[in-house]
Amino acid sequence: MDSTILLHGILFGIILSFLIGPMFFVLLETSIKKGVRHAVFLDIGVLLSDVLYLIASFFFAQEINDKLNENTYVKFIAGGIFIAIGLVSIIKKSSYLKNTSTIDLDSINNAESENKIFGFKKRTYIALIAKGIGLNAINPGVLIYWIAACTYATEELSISGNNLIYYFTATLTTMFCVDLLKIYFASKLQSRLNNKTLALMSIVIGTALVIFGLAICFRDFHV
Repeated sequence: MDSTILLHGILFGIILSFLIGPMFFVLLETSIKKGVRHAVFLDIGVLLSDVLYLIASFFFAQEINDKLNENTYVKFIAGGIFIAIGLVSIIKKSSYLKNTSTIDLDSINNAESENKIFGFKKRTYIALIAKGIGLNAINPGVLIYWIAACTYATEELSISGNNLIYYFTATLTTMFCVDLLKIYFASKLQSRLNNKTLALMSIVIGTALVIFGLAICFRDFHV
């Protein structure tokens, strides 16, 4: 195994980790509002979704690309889901700010305490993993950049065979590790944020999701 391949994989993972997409905001919000453990399991779902997309991209890149370009309604469904999630967050928190100036931060902390006392229920982390898979999978842009990543690795870097496995293992591992750092540092913000700031942050994140949803709807996906 060539160490240069691992280095390329790590560098590519770092680059992908700092691409700001919808899941970036979802992970940060989850970490701040529900804690590190919730965000980690959500990110495991995202990672699994990336692995599935990567495998699909490697074996069926051209077919997938053709189908995405033929069925333009896919992007509108995906974009619509992100817009809906964002609007719900905006409306819910805007309404809350009008009626009260406080958000029950104690309930957030109590929920974390309950998890520590009673253990983290299997159904909770399974649901979070499923949510991570679902939210990442509905974004056609994710599939497109994995197709592009496979094309770049095989054609530009001339990586093949087992080296391709090492390359993308390094990429995905790096992405997950960087996400863990994001989650950790985001969770540290909770103690420094007051109730109103948390509500405003939810509105900002909701707005970002709406913007990403609109971008997905009106973007042409080509590789």
